Amino acid sequence: MKHPSPLALLTVFLASAGFADAAPWNFFHRRPPEPPRHEDNRGRPDGDHRDGGRHDDYRRHDRIEFKAQLRLKKLGYYRGPVDGDFGRGSRAALAGFQRRNGLRPTGSLDGRTIKALRI
Repeated sequence: MKHPSPLALLTVFLASAGFADAAPWNFFHRRPPEPPRHEDNRGRPDGDHRDGGRHDDYRRHDRIEFKAQLRLKKLGYYRGPVDGDFGRGSRAALAGFQRRNGLRPTGSLDGRTIKALRI
């Protein structure tokens, strides 16, 4: 039986020690690990600020969706988080509000609904 070479043993040792690339030269010349990328509340990385990312959070309170969620919550129609993201719960609450106020229950914010919400 042939014995494994010292280089092969070193490779196995480095691989078992948790090094992703088990080649011996990577032990001495490894790149520093990249810092973790934190996700914002919309699931995009920190560096991605399109469509109201981390730096535009202060503007979220000025958006009509945020104001509608807040008003629906105060009126007792909406129970979810007031975050400005108009999802399924927000649309269902809005449709309930529209139904109770004689509007067509579409679940979308139109001019009549905004006027009825008084926002």
